[in-house]
Amino acid sequence: MWASLFVVSALVLQPAARVTRTVRPVVGRAVVRAQSIFSSDGGDSGVDWDKEAAALATTGQNNFYQTIKAIPVPDLISEFAEKAPGDVQDAVRLTVAQLLGSMPTEVAALTRATTGQNIASLMFSMQMTGYMFRNAQYRKGLLESLESSEGSENDVGSPKLPAVTGTIAVEMAPGLTAEVNAAAYMAELRSEVEGLRTQLIEAKQQQADAKAGSSLIQYVSSLQPEEAKDLSTTISKDVLEAMGQLIENILRDANVEPDAVMEASDTKLKELLVWQLITGYKLRELEVKEEIKDKFWGS
Repeated sequence: MWASLFVVSALVLQPAARVTRTVRPVVGRAVVRAQSIFSSDGGDSGVDWDKEAAALATTGQNNFYQTIKAIPVPDLISEFAEKAPGDVQDAVRLTVAQLLGSMPTEVAALTRATTGQNIASLMFSMQMTGYMFRNAQYRKGLLESLESSEGSENDVGSPKLPAVTGTIAVEMAPGLTAEVNAAAYMAELRSEVEGLRTQLIEAKQQQADAKAGSSLIQYVSSLQPEEAKDLSTTISKDVLEAMGQLIENILRDANVEPDAVMEASDTKLKELLVWQLITGYKLRELEVKEEIKDKFWGS
């Protein structure tokens, strides 16, 4: 898919014959939502892109924007195709397919009608989704590493306890006690503890195996709402500004006005969505590298 992808470099404005239905896809319980590129009410119910742009875009250019802007789009996509895990690439394909549908262009070449404002909102949503995918991959990998390490420690076994001698009094019932051999009694208790411990290890291993073998979408879908929300709360102001600047730059180069009604083929929209998903994914990578640098070498 990625090798043959020619990323859209311009969106041609044409008079739109009509404005079609609203689509609001959701990928699992991750609350990964793509803002509609269609609006049955002319866009009034969509995201207020003027407000978004005012909040995100700045007059200057930050390092994240400059870094992404300096990477040729084909190189950005090639890097993703070569280095991103298979489940992440599958998540990108699924997101785009849910938004636009998966009907081959050989069967039907569709054209979508929308506005520049809705395109901008959609691009921002795709960048945020890509950002969340990278964050989910980081957390999924960390969880698997911790569980694997914990399993290795458990394989070592429990430390040998000192021997117990003599007798102990055990209350069998209210007012009824009996003396039993301490060593035999402790051995029975240890046996029960070891049995419970073994069951716990097996249950945790099964859970770890299930998560390790699951796709990124399945992992994200398994998160609690607050955990899913955390996937996007790490985003910094600089990354948000970079997203706004990148979108503004793309639309400016394509001569797309916020209120202009335009038409674009599904093929071009697909290329645009993939581009923005990968951009958000890359931005999270750059942000993590910056966080590590600041932590160990200072700002």
